[in-house]
Amino acid sequence: MKISVVTPVYNGERFIRNTIESVLSQQGDFELEYIICDGQSTDNTLAILEEYQDRCTVVSRRDGSPQAAINNGMAMATGDVGCWINADDQFEPGALQTVATIFRNSPQTQWLYGRCSIVDENNVEIRKPITLYKNLIGFFYSRNVLLCENFINQPSTFWRMEVWRKAIDLDPRFKAAWDYELWMKMSLIAPARAVHKYLARFRRHSGSISENHFIRQFDEELEIARKYGNKLHYWVHKFNVWKIVTVYKILKG
Repeated sequence: MKISVVTPVYNGERFIRNTIESVLSQQGDFELEYIICDGQSTDNTLAILEEYQDRCTVVSRRDGSPQAAINNGMAMATGDVGCWINADDQFEPGALQTVATIFRNSPQTQWLYGRCSIVDENNVEIRKPITLYKNLIGFFYSRNVLLCENFINQPSTFWRMEVWRKAIDLDPRFKAAWDYELWMKMSLIAPARAVHKYLARFRRHSGSISENHFIRQFDEELEIARKYGNKLHYWVHKFNVWKIVTVYKILKG
């Protein structure tokens, strides 16, 4: 089995090495294809990427957005299973072996999501209550629950590549919640499988999209819930947006 991992990056010198090492250090009975799509960085990112050129595919071109970079990387991917991990996140040791084993032994599984911790700039785990909350509401996969609240962590989500091709590319209209629309597209194709194991670490830091644009992210999620769900989904999701934004404002303050 081949697993294709895509990383979009632009001026990511601060954390990109940690991300790359977390991918390339994965071991198991699978083949790894690692594609890094750089948006013509102007910092030291390209110099770092050059150190890994013999172990991954590096493409540097102006892509315009993270979504475009991911779409381009996925179009190049030749694996059986795909995913992307951003240039400030990391896989947990053994994550890809866990994923490969599940997809190999469970032909009916079309896509899956695992658990994901939240870490700060120094790789120290933070916001444990939020992680616990997401683990609880996502313990069993439910499309109805997903329409009311996004409990799926992007860095720990994987899919068979035919599901990606059916779902079509990430929508560039969404600037902060494009992953949530992908989950909704995939949910129309097949139910996800919940994996009760930590597969990745999501980093919150001063320059991250989630840290600086969380209100826009939740507004976009609400728009997506309206598009794919019914009025009840929308109003429950609207309440959950208010609840989560309030908590985030408290945490940020």
